[in-house]
Amino acid sequence: MKKVGIIGCGAILPRHIEAINNSSNYKLSALCDIQQDIIDNAAKKYNVDGYTDYKSMIRDSKIDFVTIATPNSQHVDQAFYAIKNCCDVLIEKPVSLNPQEINVIQARAKHHMQKAYCVLQVRMNPAIQTVKEVLDKGLLGKIRGVNLIQRWQRPFEYFTGWRAIPEIGGGTLYECGIHYLDVLGYLVGFPKVLSSSVYNIKHKDCDIEDTIYSLFDFDDFGGTMEVTIAAEPHNLECSLSILGSNGYLKIGGKAMNIIESVNFLSNGCKVEYETILKTKKIPNTPNSYGSYAGSCPNHPDVYDNIENFKITESYGAINLIDQIYKKSGMCYY
Repeated sequence: MKKVGIIGCGAILPRHIEAINNSSNYKLSALCDIQQDIIDNAAKKYNVDGYTDYKSMIRDSKIDFVTIATPNSQHVDQAFYAIKNCCDVLIEKPVSLNPQEINVIQARAKHHMQKAYCVLQVRMNPAIQTVKEVLDKGLLGKIRGVNLIQRWQRPFEYFTGWRAIPEIGGGTLYECGIHYLDVLGYLVGFPKVLSSSVYNIKHKDCDIEDTIYSLFDFDDFGGTMEVTIAAEPHNLECSLSILGSNGYLKIGGKAMNIIESVNFLSNGCKVEYETILKTKKIPNTPNSYGSYAGSCPNHPDVYDNIENFKITESYGAINLIDQIYKKSGMCYY
C-alpha cells in the first residue's frame, strides 16, 4: 500500500482524499500547505501529520507517494525533489507550462527508479469513454471535421491570486481548457495549429487572457477551437462535435459530460452504439466551487487506473497549448 502525502490543500483536495480513502492501494499519511491555518485545519480534519514545507514532509513522514496540487509553476521542482527522495508522484494539471519539462520529469523518474503520473481525469467521463469506444470501432467512419467549444464563467476574483500571474498560472488554457484539449487529442489525435487569437473581454484588468480562438489542421481534416471564461452568468457549455463519413456525434453539457446528439448512416452502427451505451452511466455531474463550476469528479478512476496516466500522457495537450499561445504571440514560460 502506498503512503500518500499531498502538497497543496486547495479546492481539489477533497477529491483526492475521497479517491485515496476509496482505494485499497493508497493511504493518506501527510498533508502540506504553506498557509499555517489551512494546514492546521486540514491535518486535524483528516487526522494526519501536517507540514508547511513540502521538503520536510517528504523527508520526515515516511511517505512513498506524493500528490502535487500546488500553483502550476511549482509542479516541476516539487516533482524533482519527491522523485529524488524515493517517492512516486501524481501531478495535477498542468504538469508544467513547458512541454519539454515533461520529458525531463520522466527521465529523472526512470533514473531514480520511481514512477511519475498526471491527472487527466476528464478522460474518464462516461460520455467520453462512450465516444472513445465508438471511434475505436470506426462507427463514425472517416473523420471529416471537429469543433471544440468551451464557454465557461469565471468570476473576477478567480484572477486575484496566483492565477493572475502569467508565469505562475500560465493562462486560461492551462487552468480551464487543458482537460478538454487533452480529450480532443485522446479521441482524434493532436493537431497542428494554423492560427490563434486571444482576447481580454471580461477580465480586462488582468494579464491573463479570457478568450481564445484557434484553427487546427489534423492533416486529413480540419477543426476549430473556442475557449472562453467570459460567459455569464454561469457555465454555458463544453462540447466536442465530430463529423464522420458515416455519421456525427456531439458530446456536450457544461463539462463534456453528456452525449447531446448522435446519428449514423448505417443502421448496424446505430444498433452497435446502443449496445455500447447500455454499459455506460451517463451523465456525470461537474464539481462545484461555490461561485463557479469545473470539470467532472473522476479522480477515483485516476488512482485506481493510474498506469493509464503516465506522465508522458500529458505531453500532447501541453504541447498543443504551447503551440496555440505561440501562434497568438504569447508564451508563459
